[in-house]
Amino acid sequence: MKFKLRVSATLALCSMLLFAATNSNAMPNFARKYNKSCAMCHTEVPKLNRTGFEFRLAGYRFPEEIGQAEGELKMSDFFAARIQMQENVTSGTNANGSAVTSSNQMTFYEGTLYPLTGSWGSNFASLVELSMAPGGGFEVENAYVRGVWGDATTGGFFSGKIGVMHPQEGFGASDRPLGNNRPLIQKQPSTGNPFYLWNIDEMAAEVGYYWPQTGTNLSARISNGVIWKGDPTSGTDHADPAQGGALMKNPNAPGLNHKNWQIVLNQYVTNDSGFSVYYYSGLIPFGDSNVAQTYTENTFSRLALYGNWYVIPKKLNLLTGFLSAKDTLADPTVTGTILGANGGANTTVSGSKVGSSGGYFLEANYEVIDNQLAFGTRYDVFDPSKNIDHNTQKAISASVNYKPLTNVQLIGDLVHKTTEAGATPGNNTSNQLLARAIFIF
Repeated sequence: MKFKLRVSATLALCSMLLFAATNSNAMPNFARKYNKSCAMCHTEVPKLNRTGFEFRLAGYRFPEEIGQAEGELKMSDFFAARIQMQENVTSGTNANGSAVTSSNQMTFYEGTLYPLTGSWGSNFASLVELSMAPGGGFEVENAYVRGVWGDATTGGFFSGKIGVMHPQEGFGASDRPLGNNRPLIQKQPSTGNPFYLWNIDEMAAEVGYYWPQTGTNLSARISNGVIWKGDPTSGTDHADPAQGGALMKNPNAPGLNHKNWQIVLNQYVTNDSGFSVYYYSGLIPFGDSNVAQTYTENTFSRLALYGNWYVIPKKLNLLTGFLSAKDTLADPTVTGTILGANGGANTTVSGSKVGSSGGYFLEANYEVIDNQLAFGTRYDVFDPSKNIDHNTQKAISASVNYKPLTNVQLIGDLVHKTTEAGATPGNNTSNQLLARAIFIF
């Protein structure tokens, strides 16, 4: 009952903000340079249309500008900043009917700087994205230089980049979500492996080619790999990218010099619809400690397929995604420890339980006001291990994305998630209301 009251109160507060509508613009530094509106590059911010995808791929310039000398460079064209605040309300129950500790927290979520972000020279661009949350230092989400060469008016163009970068550059169903939460197949790890598809921003080198006439982009990447890290604060293990500095691989663990690789295919069908194929192969240690003898190699692969189609142009967008994942241990007799959530007991994972996993999602987005107000709903299914019975996760979510002012965006999610309780009959459930206010300048 308390959860419902908190949801109603927060939604009422958000609703009060929905009536100060004005026109909105694109990312401020690009808007300042080109004097363009959001609708030029976005279907609904932050989701890109084809023009926006090509603009990013060409190094934050329009493809026909590749090779042309830049005009006067202004620092205002290379700098943006973003701050995010959120209200996060959670509750749930265990399979035995007992309540899980509920929470209602208003927090400063993140501050982000985008210095040196834009095109320069005739063929180059850079993106720097530095984020900082309370209690921590700066996190490097992006820090790369991109080069582009070719003639988009008569053929295609090559692109290459090196540095720290997001796992993929997609559109449609493989692009950023309408709401705050990504699909389970992108954010939930398989049993025995804390790696997941999104937010592992590795140090990498990538090359690709884009054919504008067919809307086809193919890229290949080699990256420095992933490290395993336990997080006693959140009570879960997670993967961090091996970027350098404090994010270095453990020399006692296997795979010290192993490099991960991936291939991504993006194909447009219409200006806003298309499909993506994503394949990632890597290696991460599996084991209990920092002693080499208790580690084994976990070689893993991830194949993801995405697609979207605007059933009603500019209005109703249907999206789907599918993940097939495989983890293989060199020594399946080694066991690993998964930290207990919320301070609970740790769980020992047998190597025999590590193997195949996967899932899918189905989603619908409806744009009420073009590039200003949209609603979405999604159904998620994820099985973290097909070697373990009754552990499937399912989620139903609803989201609203609203941009009432030039520099303000409001995004809210309601998520109901169930996880099968294994040998215990029934499901563990969780409910979340996440309302986030974003200010970008």
